[in-house]
Amino acid sequence: MKNSLLFIFFTVFSVFSQISVRPDRTELFTGGRLRVIIEISYPENSIPDMGRIKNSGDEDFYQISSVTTGRQVLDGQVKETIINEYAVFAEEGENEFKPIEFGFVLEEEHFEFSSDPVKINVRSISKETRVTVTDSLGNRQSIRVDSLGVILPVKDIIRYRMSVREKWYAGTFFILLAFLILAVWILLKRKKRKNGSDEVAEEKKIPAHIIAIENLNRLKEKKLLEKGEFKEFAAGLSLIFRNFLEDRFDFPGAEMPTEELKAEIKDRIKDDETINNSYKLLEVTDFVKYAKFIPLEAELKSFLEFAYKAVDKLREETDGKST
Repeated sequence: MKNSLLFIFFTVFSVFSQISVRPDRTELFTGGRLRVIIEISYPENSIPDMGRIKNSGDEDFYQISSVTTGRQVLDGQVKETIINEYAVFAEEGENEFKPIEFGFVLEEEHFEFSSDPVKINVRSISKETRVTVTDSLGNRQSIRVDSLGVILPVKDIIRYRMSVREKWYAGTFFILLAFLILAVWILLKRKKRKNGSDEVAEEKKIPAHIIAIENLNRLKEKKLLEKGEFKEFAAGLSLIFRNFLEDRFDFPGAEMPTEELKAEIKDRIKDDETINNSYKLLEVTDFVKYAKFIPLEAELKSFLEFAYKAVDKLREETDGKST
């Protein structure tokens, strides 16, 4: 009889205990932030296990914070609301936000609950951003901007057809314009050489952390570690990390010797853990590139994971100061 009552008791509590997950949105860009509202309920006299809610190891959705925003007790059941925030490193396309698990211990009995997975559509900001341009006839058009550049249409041939004479005039004009631009470019280049100044770098329109995340995703897609191509993987990871530091802090990180680069990192980054891990990444990838030794696959994979985290952390520090 006692066992039957305990069985009924546990069954009732397990029915009323649950976990539900609700994201603030299901479409966002690579490098963006995803807020997930988690609602859980469990018996008041039980021992809850929050470890799997507040510590996620998902590489595609890296957990940044976990905050309890509400707690109430009703009829012996505790209801809590928790908000988790994630940095999105998932590849472009439809991705699955994995179920979040939760459990509690009651009278030495363990109860486990799991939320439903959520479909998240990740889009590329560099492929979907659009700008409005004006062509040679004054027509305004909205066109796509991506990391390969912008193509401006000369005219809309559906609206207007040029005569032979107009085509000749237009062709002559653009040829002369091309020669003029080339002449100006040559003169400016000669002037810069005389003054000993470097070429003016093209203004970056895409944030450095967005470019770095997309490049890290491409490197992961190549599956070089699974193929045993450690040297190619190390060279690619080192270049991506150096280019990110160069774009973010405005110094020639890609061409700089490792020891000089380490000094620049120490001057610009205040977090000791990030500094030490950055040193290790640069040193080990140099050793692999120059065939001084071959580390374990797991060690190189850990450097890829650190690169994702460092890009997000350094984005936070610099963006927080500039806005």
